[in-house]
Amino acid sequence: MRLFTGKTYTLFIIREYLRVFFICIIFIMGISYIVRALQQSEAWKAFGIGQILVIYALEAPEIVLREALLPSCMFASVFSVGILSRNREILALRSCGISTYRIILPLMVVGFVVSLLSLLAEDYLLIKSMQTRDIYLSKLSGAEQKVYLQDRENVIVFGEKGTIYRIDRYSAQSSEMSGLMVIQKDERGDVSLRIDAEKALWDGHNWVLYSGIVYNFGPGGSIEGQKMFSKLGTSLHDDPRYFSRDIRKIENMKLREGYEYIRMTRKMGLNYRSMLTKYHGRIARSVTLFLVTVIGLALGSMPVRNALVISFSMTLGFVLVFFFIIELGNTFGGSGAVPPAVGGWLGNIIFSFVSLYLLKRIRV
Repeated sequence: MRLFTGKTYTLFIIREYLRVFFICIIFIMGISYIVRALQQSEAWKAFGIGQILVIYALEAPEIVLREALLPSCMFASVFSVGILSRNREILALRSCGISTYRIILPLMVVGFVVSLLSLLAEDYLLIKSMQTRDIYLSKLSGAEQKVYLQDRENVIVFGEKGTIYRIDRYSAQSSEMSGLMVIQKDERGDVSLRIDAEKALWDGHNWVLYSGIVYNFGPGGSIEGQKMFSKLGTSLHDDPRYFSRDIRKIENMKLREGYEYIRMTRKMGLNYRSMLTKYHGRIARSVTLFLVTVIGLALGSMPVRNALVISFSMTLGFVLVFFFIIELGNTFGGSGAVPPAVGGWLGNIIFSFVSLYLLKRIRV
């Protein structure tokens, strides 16, 4: 038995779905641009039309991926299949012995492809466009270029192999520590080494310390030796990013960057649960596109009188419920009430059961 119902029907239903899908995206983008224009009208009076259009173009990936994609997938699924159901085309196919599952399968595949592409687009398109927009806005306003890694003062960092750093000031641009104290502990947890230095510079592999003194401690905390130095090469290779502060939200970092930042935050003993929950939520958001497509197809295959009204109502309802569940997941995951992974994937867990229930109700 063939997986799809036939080339002609498959191309037809995909074309109908994509037509509604892109119309919905364009409609939502238009509304979003109008709202942004009203909100930022005062701030952008100094800009020319061409400059504003460039800014809008750089904001397009964010609008599409984070505002328009979810409701568009849901609406296109319910509406396109609802029209087929209302015109009795699904009934005609079923009378030929074709199950409803096979009828909607091409659009399920399309939903899976959209889900995968959205995850890739966030990493390779959205994050880059946001950074480019920030640089462009800085140039237009004459302000300094926005820096995501900021300097820090009075920092304590727990590094690798029991190393503790106490830093008066860390400069992210030059990867330089000022007023540094390094403490290393042995396997028993006793202090074995202490280094005081005026500054430390990153050479690409390790930290090089300048103008300081090294203390070696024996059992019981007694000083066994000390040595002055003007320049000291070390085996300290804790990444410079450990010591700076990234002002971006975790969802506005690439997946690899976000993973590394959470790992460093956890290593430093800081609260990482909220960030890890949102990190999982960003990955889960792409899977949600597939789930809402399946839900929309299942709902659309049921007989309805007014496909447009029903599609809009269902889309609005599911989107509102979904965002409510996301906030619940972020709250519970960030507070530790549930594991961060559960908090981030809470919406998809619930939607998975909903989609399975609706698929079982479809009359084969």
